[in-house]
Amino acid sequence: MKKIIIIISIIIINFPVFSGNQDFEQKFKQANELYSQNKFEDALNLYQEIIDANYVSENLFYNMANTCYRLNKIGESIYYYEKALMLNPSNEDAKYNLDLANLRVKNRPAILPQNAIASFFKDLIFFASANFWAYLALFLFIVFLVTFFIYIKSQTSKEKKLYFLVSIIILFFSISSMIFMQYQTQVLNSHNIAIVIENEADAKSSPDEKSNTLFKVYEGFKVEIENKNGAWAEIKLTDGKKAWIKNEYLKTL
Repeated sequence: MKKIIIIISIIIINFPVFSGNQDFEQKFKQANELYSQNKFEDALNLYQEIIDANYVSENLFYNMANTCYRLNKIGESIYYYEKALMLNPSNEDAKYNLDLANLRVKNRPAILPQNAIASFFKDLIFFASANFWAYLALFLFIVFLVTFFIYIKSQTSKEKKLYFLVSIIILFFSISSMIFMQYQTQVLNSHNIAIVIENEADAKSSPDEKSNTLFKVYEGFKVEIENKNGAWAEIKLTDGKKAWIKNEYLKTL
């Protein structure tokens, strides 16, 4: 397990995590200290208090994930590593530790191969955060305006052609960055991805306790929620299998 990140106050693009709130700053600091002292239950309780108060932070989720891992709460640890990576897809420590946690998932289903082109664009879009793409789109649009202004003011046809071409290329990348941001935001806000947090559960053929059990799902499975019916959710595993399980067995990202 890589070292826990000890950060008392950070800024997450659009809003400060513990902006001026000394109480929660102190709790975060105390939780980090408890973790470093191997008092994982106490650290978890403090991290949970901060999370329950709706504070959002890559490092808060990462530290919470490490704490859950230490307490053998594999499903919860995977959930919080995924949450940290949603905020910062380039967090290498979170990626590494998520891989470690996934190795401890019982009977983890295979992942169906994706179309190479679709997989490439998905990896590209999630290479960086939605905020990164938004800032990049804005920056490139400003550069586009500058180059387009130079194009208008250019005196020779050669210069006009050059700056027109450059401005169009920059505009293309600006629009692409905006599309990446919108797509990533839409995916992250869809809330149709979940982690199984129950140690073991029966996956049913229909949303009924008396229906046939198709297979078992285990703590740490990452699933896609395709439908809901009362207390039940229809899930799709990474290997393509579908079934119904109770909502209480899932923690939605």
